[in-house]
Amino acid sequence: MDAVERVHTFVRVKPTANFAQDMIKFGPDNKSVNIYIKKDARKGVVNNTQTDWSFRLDGVLHNTSQELAYETVAQKLVSDALSGYNGNLSLF
Repeated sequence: MDAVERVHTFVRVKPTANFAQDMIKFGPDNKSVNIYIKKDARKGVVNNTQTDWSFRLDGVLHNTSQELAYETVAQKLVSDALSGYNGNLSLF
């Protein structure tokens, strides 16, 4: 285990027939997600609502199997925990 560890962040986008391809774009390096939402015209001409967000991550798992998601995100953490190191895996 490294002397200094940091928090790693991943996002898994589960496969779906109705994926919002016009709203969610993945970076070419599979380490970023960009989300775009159209402005609501009903809110008027002056509308300062945020319509786009960008996130940098350690990895994007899009249409990934459960096995690959485990190997990428949790396998080392579980192995280290079984060796006596503290670990935390939070899922939402």
